[in-house]
Amino acid sequence: MICHVRLFLVLCILCLLFACATKQQEKKHVVVSDGSQVATPFEQLSLKATGKTVFEDDGKFILIEGSKCIQREKGAEVATVLQWIEMPNYVDSGTVVLNGWDLRYLQSEREVHSIRADITHSKLVKNVGSALLMFEVQGKLDDQNRVDAYEFCVFYTGFGYRSVWFDATIEGDYNGIDATMLQTKAQGAVATLENTGSKGTLKANGAIAIIPRGFDFQFDDTFECELRFPPCKWGDRADYRLLQAAYSLSQPSASPNPDGSPHWVTQTIFKDNDTRTQQIKTRTALIRGSSVKLRADFLALNPRIGKNNICRKNTDGVIRTQTFRINDIPYDYAVPMLTGWDLSYECEHQQVQRAGIWIHDIRFDPDSNSMEYKVSSILRDRDGVPSFNVAHRITVLGLNRLPPPSQHRAPEINIRIREH
Repeated sequence: MICHVRLFLVLCILCLLFACATKQQEKKHVVVSDGSQVATPFEQLSLKATGKTVFEDDGKFILIEGSKCIQREKGAEVATVLQWIEMPNYVDSGTVVLNGWDLRYLQSEREVHSIRADITHSKLVKNVGSALLMFEVQGKLDDQNRVDAYEFCVFYTGFGYRSVWFDATIEGDYNGIDATMLQTKAQGAVATLENTGSKGTLKANGAIAIIPRGFDFQFDDTFECELRFPPCKWGDRADYRLLQAAYSLSQPSASPNPDGSPHWVTQTIFKDNDTRTQQIKTRTALIRGSSVKLRADFLALNPRIGKNNICRKNTDGVIRTQTFRINDIPYDYAVPMLTGWDLSYECEHQQVQRAGIWIHDIRFDPDSNSMEYKVSSILRDRDGVPSFNVAHRITVLGLNRLPPPSQHRAPEINIRIREH
């Protein structure tokens, strides 16, 4: 009976939490190659995510990683993933990190108009005896015609903690903190989006870390007519072959500006052999407090300028996986965040069949102060020729415990009244 009540509460909360997603709910199903049907966003509400516990210090902190894929039969449809993860009941604060994405056309290769991977909402909901980390993710891959079926996979890392052990507050969690801009061709290939938080956000010995939540790249809707049937229309979207897509979130340190306001910068690249006018949107959240630490790394973005003089034309149409290790992590707990990635074709621009980069198989060992993780990446057209180049950066979010709760409670005040 308790399980049924809990499931009912979960469904009710999710329906309210993700009401904005109902516009993307479709009555029809997408039928995949094996004949099975893909769940609609509403049907996903009853399915708990099967995340893998990376590390847990019982009663204090937990780190979970997971992924979810969904297909759409047309590029006009946004791929919406609704997830909920059951956390241990001691968790009363937590959030989710976008740690990768994978987009592919199911039947073809195409030029691209837009690519998107975006955690639009996140919320930790406490219930009697449990905690639920809920979030909504939207993905998109489309060309000018927006009629091709595609698949979107999201890779995420969720963490939760008992707040009595930490001075750490998560902000911008539900809607995220977004930034948008129109990058014109004259401004160049590298777009720069700056965010500044509220004055006085941090005080005393507080620190801050920015959490990556998503991106949305799309070429500007300029008129482009191709020889095809049916003929083009004035309102058609422009699409191009892809040479390079890149993202870099930089925060110089965990300390704020002198006035206590946080500041961070995101740079992006989305181009073919030429430089195009484009719309860009990014999303983040932040965590602040004296328990928050940061080991930041920055990926400098260098735009490619077209066809290379030396082009090997070798075939590499498979997922490339590498293992990395970070040593000397001086924190009680650590969360890896994918804050920089750069995917580009060798030689020159190509049509796209699949593109993505994600971190997985995370291992954190507090005894040896080390972390290990794998990075997988792919950028290919139909025949996998030419190969691709990839680079990435990981920022480590650190959390340090406060003294045991019994040692940092407010001192008791005893008042003695003398009788006369």
